[in-house]
Amino acid sequence: MQDIRVQIEEMRGHMASSGTQPRIEQRNVLTAVVGNTPAVVTETLWALEQQRAIRVDEIRIITTAVGRDSIARYLLGPDGHFAKYCHDYGLAAGRIAFSAQSLYVIADNQGKELQDIRNSDDNQAAADQTFALIQDWASRKEERLLCSVAGGRKTLGIYLTMAMMLCGRPDDAVYHVLVAPQFEMGVPDFFYPPPVETVHQRRAGVNEVGRPVFQPISSGDAQVDLADIPFPRLRDALGGDLPFELGLTQAIAHSRLLLSYIQSPPPLTVDLHNRTVTVGEFTFALSRQLLAVYLFFLEYCNGGDWLPVAELYPRRSLLSELERRIDRLRLGEAEAYTWDKLRDPEEFRSRVGPCISKVNGKIRTALGANRLAARYQIATGGSYGVNGIEFHIVDYAKDPSKNNLEQ
Repeated sequence: MQDIRVQIEEMRGHMASSGTQPRIEQRNVLTAVVGNTPAVVTETLWALEQQRAIRVDEIRIITTAVGRDSIARYLLGPDGHFAKYCHDYGLAAGRIAFSAQSLYVIADNQGKELQDIRNSDDNQAAADQTFALIQDWASRKEERLLCSVAGGRKTLGIYLTMAMMLCGRPDDAVYHVLVAPQFEMGVPDFFYPPPVETVHQRRAGVNEVGRPVFQPISSGDAQVDLADIPFPRLRDALGGDLPFELGLTQAIAHSRLLLSYIQSPPPLTVDLHNRTVTVGEFTFALSRQLLAVYLFFLEYCNGGDWLPVAELYPRRSLLSELERRIDRLRLGEAEAYTWDKLRDPEEFRSRVGPCISKVNGKIRTALGANRLAARYQIATGGSYGVNGIEFHIVDYAKDPSKNNLEQ
């Protein structure tokens, strides 16, 4: 079984190389966390399809090595309970995508599969890898996530719910499957209510000599309910996504800061010496040229002072001056920078456009593709500018050896 991070990269690469367009109709993906109770998968599947009339197109499971083995033993294969469910309810083979490749096993920092979640390091690995998977799957517009938190250790269910709070979209859902108490324990061969009533033997205890006592119980008495778990969708509040590289703990702190910054946007700090831009607690670096472009729009096209290319072009020398200001080694020199050599507005547009895209990409990488990032990006269209951003500049031009910030 591959490391979860490797599986995610392979899935992204396949999607990027396939060149296929997203399907208009969303695919419903049952996403579950499972430990030693694989029956929750088929119970949830039954409740979605037979009670809610929600077609399930694929099943994905986040689990441990022990859970993987249990799923392989009881659910997969021609004699597994998943195949029996499909047969009982007349589903064609392959109509629901579910196989050994659908199992995502949590691994430790060395890539070794976890047998169970027993300590703080295991918990951190489970949290981060569950979040990484959900973040990746929730980025696919053609898929709708139907998440079951009933199986696995309680921490796995909590991490799945937390990941959905950060990444879940309006159509995604979180469920908990509830099974009648008499079927929840003691009936190991019950995996879903079949269309034809079946009699099971329920273990009811032991007799006076210690032998197990069984009682007949009908599947017709099995009550399986699907409870909707409401959860706040922070993705909506953020107006977008979080960076992929964050773990769950970092993502929670990141989202908390982003929400506070959306309510009260902090000013930008532009550090010319280190060529960095800081928004609150988030800092990103820009090349000399990109920093000059960003600073140009901050200083000359901020708020209501947006300008079309035809009016930006005559000001191109200001970009060269900003580059000279940033480039300490060339202060006072008369060397012409690229901007001075541009011959017409269209040539200027072809030069400044990619620079703007790169600046906006750096902002998006630092903050995520969300509402806060959009607040600080350079807007393009008929006119170019930024949205009334408060900023200040840190400049060591007079004494680059200083270590303390001067404004």
